[in-house]
Amino acid sequence: MKRKEMLIIAALRQNSRKSLTQLSKEIKIPISTLHEKIESYKNNLIKKNTAIIDFEKIGYNTRANVLLKIERDKRQELQEYLSKCHNVNCLLKVNNGFDFLVEFIFEHIKELEDFMEILEQKFPILNRETYYIIDDLKREEFMANPQLIAMNAE
Repeated sequence: MKRKEMLIIAALRQNSRKSLTQLSKEIKIPISTLHEKIESYKNNLIKKNTAIIDFEKIGYNTRANVLLKIERDKRQELQEYLSKCHNVNCLLKVNNGFDFLVEFIFEHIKELEDFMEILEQKFPILNRETYYIIDDLKREEFMANPQLIAMNAE
């Protein structure tokens, strides 16, 4: 990937709501070229435009990453079930002794614990590890700093 393309991506990761005019000035690329590049990234490189929410401010005080190991023949069924669950923020397939890493968001710890009990009744979960998230120290920052991109690309 070329330096200018990396700068476009970094600028979009930093703030995808900036106008093309602002981005053009910052990256020093003509607006028409910038627009063309961004359009070519849609549904290809850019998977989704979204906002990062502070869930505590809207009453969701419990966030946890849960590692799950399940019997092989039930993996697909569990994946489909978790994909439809509105409390699942992120669902990842992992390795090293587990099948899934799930980020859950609930209002209270008890709701998560109750959900996990129900999940363990419905599915043959062989192992589970729960890690409560205390605070976000850094999130969605990879390739989001144009200054670092510029330094590394030279």
